[in-house]
Amino acid sequence: MEERAKLSVEAEQSDKATILIVSGRVDGSSVGILESAVQEQIDAGHKTLIFDFQNLSYISSAGLRALLIAARLTQKEGGKALFCDLAEHIAEIFEISGFTQILDIRATRADALGAV
Repeated sequence: MEERAKLSVEAEQSDKATILIVSGRVDGSSVGILESAVQEQIDAGHKTLIFDFQNLSYISSAGLRALLIAARLTQKEGGKALFCDLAEHIAEIFEISGFTQILDIRATRADALGAV
C-alpha cells in the first residue's frame, strides 16, 4: 500500500479547540479511524474540533458522512466542528456534495481558531 494512502489522525490541543490533523485517505476501509478519533475527543470532554485537511488526499461518501456525524455530535455537546485547509480537489468534493452549505469551512487553521 502506498504510504500516502494510509489514514492518520493526530490531535493537537489549543486553548480554544482540539485540532485533528487528518492525513491520507478517508474511505470505507479507513473511516473507522476518523470516527474513533472524533469519539475519543468528545469522550475526553473536548467539544470544539477543528479538522485540518491540509494533508488529506481523498475523501469518500463514507468520510463525508463521518464528518457530518462529527459536526452533529459536537453541536449536541455544546461545541462545534470547523474544517480548514481543504486542498482544491477536496474543496470541490465538499462543494459538489453541498457540504459547503452545511459545514463550517474556513480557509486556514488560524481562521478556524479565530471563529471559535
